[in-house]
Parts: sequence; C-alpha cells; structure tokens
Amino acid sequence: MARFYGIGVGPGDPELLTIKAARILESIDVLLLPESQKGNNNIAYEIAAEHINPEAKLISVEFPMVTDTEIINKSGKLAAEVVERYVREGKNTAFITLGDPSVYSTYNYIVKHLSADIEIETVPGITSFCAAAARVNRSLAEGDEILSIIPATSTKRLMEMALDVTHSVVFMKVYNQKDKVLKLLEEYEMEDSSVLVKRCGFEDCSVHYDLKEALSGDKQYLSIVLSRKES
Repeated sequence: MARFYGIGVGPGDPELLTIKAARILESIDVLLLPESQKGNNNIAYEIAAEHINPEAKLISVEFPMVTDTEIINKSGKLAAEVVERYVREGKNTAFITLGDPSVYSTYNYIVKHLSADIEIETVPGITSFCAAAARVNRSLAEGDEILSIIPATSTKRLMEMALDVTHSVVFMKVYNQKDKVLKLLEEYEMEDSSVLVKRCGFEDCSVHYDLKEALSGDKQYLSIVLSRKES
C-alpha cells in the first residue's frame, strides 16, 4: 500500500525546508494543500513549490480559522477521507503544513480520522519559534530552565499557570490577542525582555523590541513573541 506523509515545510524560508521533505515532495503523487479560506494563496505551497512533483495532483482542503473543535474535526475527517481514497489507489499522498506537523497543525486532525491500516510518516520541519530565536540570536532555554509554548488564544488562567513555573516563553497565535499578551508580560515583569518577530523566515520579516508600539500597528497572523524572566 502507498503511504500518507505529513510534511513540515518550515517557517517561510525555502532554504529551511529539510532535504528529506524535498525528496519526498519530488516524487509525491497527490498533495493536499491546507486553506483557511477559499481563494487564498497557500503559503506552505509557495515555500515548497520548486520541490513539488509537477505531475502531482493538487487538492485544496479547507480548515477554517475557528476555535470550534467540532468544525475543525469535521474538516479533518473530510480530508482524511480524501487521503484514504488516494492511498488505497496506490498513490503516495502528502499534506504540507507550515513549521512542524506536531505543533498546532491541522495535520493532526487528519491523522486522528485515518483508518489503522493506513501507513503514515510524519516529516518534521523547523518551527517558527526556533527560526525566530535564530533570527535574533537568542537562546530559548539554558541549563535546567523550563520553556513554555503558549497559544495566546488560551485562557488567561492557563497562561498564568504556565508563566508561574516557566523561565522562558514563546507566545504563538498572538494575532487578535495583543491586549492579553501585553497585560500578562507587564504583570510578570517580562515586557522589557520580550521581542516580537513578524513573518519570520520571509523576506519581509521584521523584529520589534517595543511590543506596545509593534502590536498596536498592523495585525499580522504570523507573529511570535519571545520572552523570558530576568534573573
């Protein structure tokens, strides 16, 4: 039987696509492309485009940008049905995702709906927060420090629980959550040690050390805040 691949294409820079990901994409038969809204340009595709088999069948699967898990699970189930159909026809099928497939990726909503006999291979990619740390030449964690990856869409209480025990933090999904993030950083006296990186890995990547000013500007979905408690 053919195989289903979940491939992380990295944060944005095509040169950060792994050799393994490129090799698999060059021979893939069917490629599923995630879309948040019909008609949008697919960022993951643009990153990996030069390595994708030109004969591969491209299929867009919609994953709405919502917090309702029922809706997301439904999208995952529909995508899984597409995957199973092509894999059972003997076609190697892949789904590409920004960053790494194991970190807040819609890929996992596909995997959980696949039949047990479908062979799956997950190909890791460089995460946006690792790329952001590299961009500003910053360590994410040292020694026995605890690093927390916090989605800014989480509840304030859960975020506080993480901040109570962590030394270094990555805030993801900052889009539309700026007030909550700024308030927490002020409460934990971490604002001065924070940096905002927008569109890391892309040519128009920008770095901001004045979070209040940067977050009050144009909203950018691909934004990450790196922060740490000063010793």
